[in-house]
Amino acid sequence: MNSKALVQYVVSRLRTVEAALPSRVVRKWITGAGQLSRQDVVWAYRILLDREPESEAVIADKLGAFGTTQQLRADIMSSPEFRLLNPGNFPHTGETGTVITEIDHDLRLFVELSDLAIGLNIVRGCYEQDETAFVRRTVKPGQTVLDLGANIGFFTMIMASIVGPLGRVYAFEPLDRNASLLQRSIAENGFQDRVILERSAVGEVSGSARVVFLEHTLNSGGSYLFDDGMEIPDGHGLQDVEMIALDDYDLRHPVGFIKIDVEGAEPLAMRGARRTLRTDRPIILSELNPVALRRASACTPADLISEMRALDYDCYRLESGKPGDRISDVQDVSLCSVVFLPTAR
Repeated sequence: MNSKALVQYVVSRLRTVEAALPSRVVRKWITGAGQLSRQDVVWAYRILLDREPESEAVIADKLGAFGTTQQLRADIMSSPEFRLLNPGNFPHTGETGTVITEIDHDLRLFVELSDLAIGLNIVRGCYEQDETAFVRRTVKPGQTVLDLGANIGFFTMIMASIVGPLGRVYAFEPLDRNASLLQRSIAENGFQDRVILERSAVGEVSGSARVVFLEHTLNSGGSYLFDDGMEIPDGHGLQDVEMIALDDYDLRHPVGFIKIDVEGAEPLAMRGARRTLRTDRPIILSELNPVALRRASACTPADLISEMRALDYDCYRLESGKPGDRISDVQDVSLCSVVFLPTAR
């Protein structure tokens, strides 16, 4: 479902309760702006699921997991309960179907149509357009590049087409269902000569880990590292995975570019790659997700930016496909994409 359809649906639902809500609450739910509150969670259940939250504990879980109404809304609308309540309202919802789509001239990718957040947006040509533009501007033929948190391989395929047969793309994706689609795309494009797929997570130390993932979801992203003491949310599963510290891995050097989106484990992955970052000085495209960072790494965006600064990297917000303003923190709670550029020595 695209953002326009999402807003239209939420607005139509709000009309039935708008008289009971202050106008500022209506505006907040439409725009997804502002810090998430208890009232937001309660009204999300009432508007989208036609019921009250099960308990205060459930409300607390949502407040701990999400920072904005936009994130909460996406979570609820990806749930099996929402799909059962709205079987005819959203095309593709709950229906599986793997298809192959062309993402560039003679460049093909296997996607899952029921994955509204990633697969369907790729098919529609509206997936992470600023990030894609930056990758195309930055990656060069013959380079060694890394895709950390490769998902189904959208950026892996684009980078493989750019680096050519003399380049190398190392793609790390721990979730089986995503890695299997990526493996098929590698074979479809004949990229076995340049893409190395590792079905593993990246972290501070090599070993083993567990990944939490939604068993039935409209978003194939969103899996995250499990830590002892965490509660597994309802509808989620656990997968045992290999964990690789990049400095322990046999990469072809120098590494010229890294794209990383590992759901809050970015600080862990960068700590495991300190030697590579110091010697190779790659350009890094990263997601900053305050909620995910707190959950997976117990740190803030400012903490990650500070750690990278200690490695002589400056952080810039990605704007229109290019590095924009240099930043030392993210002032809101929404996720954003940033570029880490090595400073002059």
